[in-house]
Amino acid sequence: MKPYLVLIIAFLALNQSNAQRFSSKINRLGLGADATFLQLDSDQVASQTQVGYSGYFDTRGEFNRFFDVVYSIGIFNHNIDFEEFGTGQTISSSMLGAEVKLLAAFRPFQTEYFTLEAGPALMLNGEFKFDDVDSSRLVGTDVPVILEEFEKTNPINLNGVVGFSAGTNGIRLTAHYHYAFFDALDSVDTLGNELEGNLGYLSAGVRVYF
Repeated sequence: MKPYLVLIIAFLALNQSNAQRFSSKINRLGLGADATFLQLDSDQVASQTQVGYSGYFDTRGEFNRFFDVVYSIGIFNHNIDFEEFGTGQTISSSMLGAEVKLLAAFRPFQTEYFTLEAGPALMLNGEFKFDDVDSSRLVGTDVPVILEEFEKTNPINLNGVVGFSAGTNGIRLTAHYHYAFFDALDSVDTLGNELEGNLGYLSAGVRVYF
């Protein structure tokens, strides 16, 4: 959990350094929670999306009458099922990680009630976690992959985030899609071929600002 602690400290410092740029009425610190729906885009492993969750610390500031700026750090616990090689039965998995994002929020109607949001995000993720009883099972579409090997992932990725939020300065509903640009898998199949796949997830939830 040390990387997540460093991210939280950096986020708070960033929020403090930018606080003077925005009016005290608009620059707000917020808390939020999302439902998440993780996907793995890979031809070598079949997966099914399941519901996960994430919690966020946000700060939201007015840049000008057309744009807000949102700094955010979140800790997530994604859930996803994989299809067992040869049987099609599902194997449940989870992934713990953190994401730091910077979003530009465009106000098409020049009010705070609705914004279109996009920007980059840094994602730090752990490995896929499986139950111990499933450790000897296989996944894969054409070539089997040992589950203990498949759980390995690349721990750092760069995400693109797009979506929207709606509400007031005090409470907002949000929906975003997060797509990881780089290969997320760091494993090989039983023939020694490297696996490739990109992570993406949909998040939807609420933010409360103080």
